[in-house]
This record gives sequence, C-alpha cells and structure tokens, in this order.
Amino acid sequence: MKILLVRLSSFGDVVFTLPLAKALRGERDRLAWAVEGPLAGLLEGAPYVDATFAATTRAWRKRPFAPESRGELRAFLASLRAFEPDVVVDAQGLLKSAWVTLAARAERKVGFGFRTATEKVNPLFTRERVDVPPGAHVVDRGLALAERVLGRRGFERTPDVSHLVGKPAPEVDAWLAARPARPFALLQPFSSRATKEWSPAETAAFCRALAARGIDAVLRWGPGERERAEGIASLADGAALLAPPTPPAASARLAARAALFVGADTGPTHLAAAAGTPTVALFGPTDPTRFGPVGPRVRILRDGSGAYNAGRPGLPGLTHDAVLEASLALLDERT
Repeated sequence: MKILLVRLSSFGDVVFTLPLAKALRGERDRLAWAVEGPLAGLLEGAPYVDATFAATTRAWRKRPFAPESRGELRAFLASLRAFEPDVVVDAQGLLKSAWVTLAARAERKVGFGFRTATEKVNPLFTRERVDVPPGAHVVDRGLALAERVLGRRGFERTPDVSHLVGKPAPEVDAWLAARPARPFALLQPFSSRATKEWSPAETAAFCRALAARGIDAVLRWGPGERERAEGIASLADGAALLAPPTPPAASARLAARAALFVGADTGPTHLAAAAGTPTVALFGPTDPTRFGPVGPRVRILRDGSGAYNAGRPGLPGLTHDAVLEASLALLDERT
C-alpha cells in the first residue's frame, strides 16, 4: 500500500505527526509526506518516510503568477501523481492541506471531521472523516487517523527522532567537540509569538543560577534571533553562551547532548523532549494538554498570571526560581 501523508506545517506539529507516519508505514508499505520545504529536513533519513514532497505554499500564495512559483507547483503536483497513492491522510485539517488532498488521486482520502478540522471546508475534500474529543493532544489526533486507516490501536506516542539525533551536523558537531567536559543546559526562550516567550530578564537570571551550580547555560537561536540572544547573554553577565547556528533538523542532535533543555512552546522544545533530554517546557497562552511536549522526561510549567491573555509578552508568572526548582527536580529524577 502506498500512503500520502499531508501535514505541511508547522515545526512543532510536524514533530507531533511523526508517530502517525511511523504507525502508517508498515513493513510492506511506502509512505510519502507532503511538507513545507523549510521543514523537509525534519523527515530526511527517517526510516518510516520513503519520500518527501516539498511545498512552499506561502510563496505560491504571495506570488501565484511568478514563473518560479508556477514551476515549483507543477513539479510538486507531478510528484504527487507519479507516486500514485492508494490512501491520502490529511493530518492538518486546513484549506491549504485540502487542496493537496484534492490534487492527489487516490481511492481513500482520510481526514478530520467537521467537529475536529480547524477549517471547516477541509472535510469536504475527504471521504472518510474522523472526529476526536476537543481537548485531545495533537499526537493523539493524528493517531486517531492511523486507527481509521489500519483498523487497530496501540501505537507509540513519542515521536521517533533518532534519525535526527544520529545525523551529522557539522557546525553542531564542531561546537560540541570544542566544548569543555562540563554539563550544559540548552535554553530556547524564543518562539513565534511574544506571548509564548520567556522574558529576557528571567532567562538571564536563570542562566546565572545555573552557572552557580556548575552548569553552562547555552542559548539556542534561530533566524533573526541572534541579536536577541546576544542581548540575553549580556544581561547574564557572562553566564550564558550562544549555541552554534542550528537549523530545525540539527536541533535534536544538539539537544540530545544537553543535560537539560528549557524552552517555550515551540518546535525545538518538542524535539528535545522526543530525543529524551530532560525538558522543562514553559507555557502561557497555548494549552499544554493539547500541545505539551511528548517524551520520557518532561516537566510542564504554565504561567498562571493570565497576563498573556491581555497580550503582555514574557510569561511574567514564570520566575527563574520556579523554573530552576523544576529543572533541578527533573535532573534529580534522572540520577
């Protein structure tokens, strides 16, 4: 059986969909995944993903008549048709995933029902629809689709990111090789929304507290975030280091070598948890019941101040002392 899985974005949601891909991919099956181009690296080398079809839907929507967009779109559609799937599984539930489902020619098209799909037009493009409880975790929403396709249950919930942990990443590997033999904590204070981010002042204070306990604090940063990371390092008075440049796929390899990961609700935090790194996840406006990291050693702290509901950034209810207490308790559990 050939299966086309459609989950185009985002970083964290792609990580949460890995258990679905692994569940769908049987010993004699082939699985292809339609994903946004910048996130395709998260799937490269996964033994349960046979092919990736990269889409750049944002660019296509912004420049629909540009020759580059038209050429990329034609190539993408040709790849879908050449694959000739028997089943299409739309694990996103949006209009943008619906048009991919529509374009793929298959007898079975499985997706979310009208009560579950985020955009209610999406179920019009599938033939078999699955509804799940409103508060279900994203991982479990995906696995409900696997149950429909395969007719059984009992799938592994933790995302398998072993292909990313084992994949060489030159800049990360060089940085790790040059490090002294001291434990380090990897911090991810940044996110896609200011209301989900940990404040620079509390992050810097946490770095100083870690340094006092012999643990190096290392700030992970992504595109457009280096200057902000340098600002936190300055506030930390030398108690924080900057991580090397780490694209999405390399984040798991770096996190796997850390003694601790502390991060906001964002993709690298979910990768770290899946890699088995002791992870403290900091939540504000998003619900950890639905979006919390899945892994063997995870603590979730949620800002109870409610300030983020008024649009205030920085998770003001999460002090560095509270995060330090949770971090040390998690590290004690490991030992």
